Amino acid sequence: MGFQAYKVLFLCEHNSARSIMAEALLNRLGAGRFEAHSAGITPAGLISPFAVGLLQKINYTLSKLSPKPVETMVADDAPVFDFIFRLSHHVPQDGHWPDFKGAPMVIDWFLPDPSDLSDSKSVVAQAYGDMFARLSSRIDTLSQMSDEALKAFMPLRGRLERMGEEAFRLAS
Repeated sequence: MGFQAYKVLFLCEHNSARSIMAEALLNRLGAGRFEAHSAGITPAGLISPFAVGLLQKINYTLSKLSPKPVETMVADDAPVFDFIFRLSHHVPQDGHWPDFKGAPMVIDWFLPDPSDLSDSKSVVAQAYGDMFARLSSRIDTLSQMSDEALKAFMPLRGRLERMGEEAFRLAS
């Protein structure tokens, strides 16, 4: 039996920036080991132009990306996820969310939504750039984790949630 990639879902409120960028980054950095998807509770019509610009800078093929409702991730043909990352406080935390197949580990990586800013275009662009850098760092670490670490569910959950803390360093 051959190796099957870890299936990961990134959830946000609108699936127009954070989750889209996370999906693209993990598919790039974890190619072959991870299969990343993204969805939103109330998906936007389009990907944020700021997210598009950042993804174009890394030459990511945008045709593979689009905002999707979370319901598509529980359809009959949806993948069985190993990990679900909630990137937004607006994603239900009380269990009132779709019934995903299998028993995915749910990890909270609550990150501020740059689209909430009403500042100048340059300030908003900087916030998107900062978000992209934070996601890149976390996803790079995730993509390099050993299979043994990824399979150690309970200890891993706390480590993954703390990944963004400045003083925390992921020990192998």
